[in-house]
Amino acid sequence: MRPNSRRDNGLSPPAFLTQGSKSPPENPRRSAGGFVKVQAFAKINLFLDVLNKRPDGYHNIFSIMQSVDLCDDLKISVCKKKNGGQVHLICSDFDLPTGESNLVVKAASFLLREFKRDENINIVLFKRIPVGAGLAGGSSDCAATLHGINKLLDLQIPFAELLEIGKSFGADVPFCLTGGTALTEGIGEIITPLAQHPDCFIVIACPRIHVSTSKIFNKITPENYKSINNEQREKIINNFSSFPRIAKSLFNFFTPITAGQHPEIYDIMSKFRNMGAVGTEMSGTGSSVFAYFENKDIAVEACDIMKRSVNKIFICKPI
Repeated sequence: MRPNSRRDNGLSPPAFLTQGSKSPPENPRRSAGGFVKVQAFAKINLFLDVLNKRPDGYHNIFSIMQSVDLCDDLKISVCKKKNGGQVHLICSDFDLPTGESNLVVKAASFLLREFKRDENINIVLFKRIPVGAGLAGGSSDCAATLHGINKLLDLQIPFAELLEIGKSFGADVPFCLTGGTALTEGIGEIITPLAQHPDCFIVIACPRIHVSTSKIFNKITPENYKSINNEQREKIINNFSSFPRIAKSLFNFFTPITAGQHPEIYDIMSKFRNMGAVGTEMSGTGSSVFAYFENKDIAVEACDIMKRSVNKIFICKPI
């Protein structure tokens, strides 16, 4: 890829990402060790359907995704010493690998190689988004890294090209680069921004279970696939135009599959409803469950009660 190439898909960098990266960098003198700070936001699936399996093994989806203000923090800095092109990652979650298998390291190393840069990069990642919860924590960290290094090293990669790069690291990365509220199609790389989500309170509960995304996908049979025509497509999109309609229209293709293996998913959803949630659903292939509340006090009370029986719980707002 060339740093001056141009593509246009109608998308532009989201405001919260630009602000989160403190552009221009706090210390723009890279020779003195410049750095940027970037926030990587979690996502939830308000609507998720699987249409079919592609010849390449991936699945075509139809999903409405939403960014929430639960986030990881990244500080990306340039070492004073050059002639290396190495990436060093420090993570607050000691259970996460920090080598070449980490998407943050992969993304940073790719940009250094692709644009023939010899700076050594240090990245400090403070994790809040639970791992393996269907909240796109790894994909969001990857997206934040791409965005941050593009700013820090002044690579001037057009946003449309950054989306193409992000797609190579995971189906959720393009949305995480875009953020907000959006319809995602294909394997997740076709993004259509939607109207801004109305203000509300979203409680996200993460049970003490681990869900393997690949194993859940392997349980899909051709009989499970859905088809969505243009009329249905528009109707689904219109259902996500107001808070009451959103809360009643939440849907996840994978919920019965994952909950069939882990009944506590349904148990959490039931408890949320009994506590006054106006809508609840699982995100991604699980294991996180989110619930919609109009009233902050009720959301706080639900959070206080549920934290006794789940691993982690958060009160979030859509962004």
